[in-house]
Amino acid sequence: MKATRAVIALALSLALAPQVRAQAPVAPVDGVVLDNHTGTGAPGLTAYLIHPVLGRSAPTLTDASGHFAWSAIPTRSEPYYLEIYWGTNLIYRQQLLVPGPVRLPPLRL
Repeated sequence: MKATRAVIALALSLALAPQVRAQAPVAPVDGVVLDNHTGTGAPGLTAYLIHPVLGRSAPTLTDASGHFAWSAIPTRSEPYYLEIYWGTNLIYRQQLLVPGPVRLPPLRL
């Protein structure tokens, strides 16, 4: 009986205890894609960040001004790959380090 009470008390304390998780540092990453011919923003392109260990980020689309962004990308010492697609066609791929917040220079495609 005492053992059962102890198990129940332990289970309740574990269930009710606040969970503390070690959070990896994250940083925002953003940029803009410009049309190489007109210099205006290129809307409707899909961008991903791909990491060899973490995998592929959620996609983000360029807005009417060609701007794209992620708010919380894990900072890593290994490079990511920034990939930009027009439909299913890969039109840009470049290594990108994310040691902290990243604001890319305009990409002219």
